Amino acid sequence: MGEIMDKVKIAVVGIGGISQIVRIPTLKKMENVDLVAICDIDEAKCSVIADKFNIPKVYYDIQNLLKREELDGIFICTPNNFHYPMALATLDRGIPTLVEKPLALSLDQVNRINQKVQEKNTLLVVGMNYRFRDDAIVLKKFLEKNEIGEPYYIKSGWLRHWSRPEMQTWITDSKISGGGVVMDMGIQLLDLSLWILNRPKIQHVHAYTYNLFMQGDVEDSALVVIQTTSGAVVTIEVSWRMHLEKDVNYTHVFGKEGGAFLNPLRMYKEMHGKLVNVTPVDFEPHTDIFKRSFINEIKNFINCIKGEEEPVTPVGDAVYIMKIIDAIYKSASQGKQIDFEE
Repeated sequence: MGEIMDKVKIAVVGIGGISQIVRIPTLKKMENVDLVAICDIDEAKCSVIADKFNIPKVYYDIQNLLKREELDGIFICTPNNFHYPMALATLDRGIPTLVEKPLALSLDQVNRINQKVQEKNTLLVVGMNYRFRDDAIVLKKFLEKNEIGEPYYIKSGWLRHWSRPEMQTWITDSKISGGGVVMDMGIQLLDLSLWILNRPKIQHVHAYTYNLFMQGDVEDSALVVIQTTSGAVVTIEVSWRMHLEKDVNYTHVFGKEGGAFLNPLRMYKEMHGKLVNVTPVDFEPHTDIFKRSFINEIKNFINCIKGEEEPVTPVGDAVYIMKIIDAIYKSASQGKQIDFEE
């Protein structure tokens, strides 16, 4: 029998909603993981979460955590403005790191993190959980088999309904968030769409942003049009608040021989002059596909630390996405199409 590997020692920095709902409970359930510490500036919250999940150590400052613990991996789940300095700190110590999206506030910061990753030869992945959705994985494999022919148009949207209360948190402050709904929701759809298309080369980016209903200095709605060098077009529409009776979240991929769609998963193919439903009959999505995507993401990160898998969301992809985000904001501010340079 092979030698049993020791448990992977993990810490979580930032214990907000996602950490409490998914990350910490999932890590505690994994037999090959030892969640040794949590870290957050909120001392009262740390005490409650540590007691609830039986976590042995609590820190209120990441520097103390890094000095005192021998970690195999770390999750950075803080507000966006902390991602950059914390990622540099963990990489300097050679600690494999998962950083929630967005990786940093700007393209310059993302490039510096990427340089540090190469310099230290250390694992860093970005929390793009949409890539880990069961339905998205099936759809991507469907396209890779050329089932719908060459994709020529992919459109995605995530629109929140009007009755949601106005958000008054750090996310509407550009100094903390780095941007508005594009950095919050748009980045997920952008990453998903371009991942499905296998990271195509981009030719032009044209974007429109609006701040109509929210307090803060960031956009609450955006429309993005991206043209690839192959001629395929990608559109993204996102909003924190629109005059809708319910939330809308969709991704539609159109190929020359069929179409594939998410929410729910549906696949259609042209056969003998007719459009035929070829959605896998045995596909049963998890009851909570959103929560399940985070669980899959966590498992991939842990297995990457152990050397058993390759990262699904490598830092190089984050650089590519952030270059497009940068072009989106330039296009919106300048009111014109931006020629994209990789």
